[in-house]
Amino acid sequence: MCFSATVSYSAAAVLVTTGLYSVQQARRLPPAYWMWALVPVFFGIQQAFEGRVWQELDAGNAGAVMPYALGFHFFSHFLWLWWLPLCSYLVEPGQTNKVGKIRRRVFGGCAAFGALAGTLVYSAMLLHPEWREVAVREHSIAYNFSVPFRSSIHLPITSAALYALTILVPLLFSSHKWIRIFGGLVTLSMVLTSEAFSYAYISVWCFFAAVLSLYLVYMIRHLVAGTKSISP
Repeated sequence: MCFSATVSYSAAAVLVTTGLYSVQQARRLPPAYWMWALVPVFFGIQQAFEGRVWQELDAGNAGAVMPYALGFHFFSHFLWLWWLPLCSYLVEPGQTNKVGKIRRRVFGGCAAFGALAGTLVYSAMLLHPEWREVAVREHSIAYNFSVPFRSSIHLPITSAALYALTILVPLLFSSHKWIRIFGGLVTLSMVLTSEAFSYAYISVWCFFAAVLSLYLVYMIRHLVAGTKSISP
């Protein structure tokens, strides 16, 4: 699959435009849903950063790539780790039953963990630009972040799997069917990307997830047009 600055900028234009429409529509809903409406807008901004990364790489300006790559990584390695779990937490009803309370605690824990992990990783990216590498591989952008030392802490799970669980658990186990559907789509995109585009996983998965976020525009529109809360 071939990607380019044109593809990224086109995706950004569509996502920001439809996302702003979603934000305007979400004003008729309880505030807990407003964060969901912003997801396509943020994905659009992320794609705009990647469009600029493409431009600099195509021009051979390797040194000018890093600031825009950092803009892209602000979303991929920081914001999404806690924003999506927090979105799920805020709309999860947990005041009336035990299962709901457990869900909210788990989702809240994922959001807190994501915020902490994202802050640590993104801070390392800011402080150590020499640990980052950006290159074009097979018509896609490969982002590599390599820490030049090994930790004495050995986890029974890879960092990629931990990242996925932090985001996917609140989506897949939500009591709301619309959010579970979105979680299923995101999970499928992760699996397909890891199988077919492992050499540029971060860039390609973020692109697919950005496209899938248009589903949230449909979700918000459906809520405004019909129900006032997402039906379990």
